[in-house]
Amino acid sequence: MNRLIQILPCVIVFSMVGVPVYAVDAERGSQLARKCSVCHGRQGVARDPEVPNLAGQSAFYLEKTLKDFRDGTREDRRMTIMVRDLSDEDIKDLAAWFESFVITVEDPS
Repeated sequence: MNRLIQILPCVIVFSMVGVPVYAVDAERGSQLARKCSVCHGRQGVARDPEVPNLAGQSAFYLEKTLKDFRDGTREDRRMTIMVRDLSDEDIKDLAAWFESFVITVEDPS
């Protein structure tokens, strides 16, 4: 048991080697989002009912969706063009930016 306690930290450290770590930068994401604003609005709220709102969406959802468009798993002629040159870091930053918006909901009753 004592030997396991000595080895375990090494195993954890070595298992992380080669795994990319990205520092998320929502401010950088706000700069990248300028080109998104044409369709999705300056603050991530679209005016066109056929275009989804991005403000307040979870970063996990946005990252997966953008990667799916970029990698061809999901298709839309406009989105494919917009995301084709985005790196994983760009996508994480964009997702962090749009997730940072706080959306409030009013009960209609």
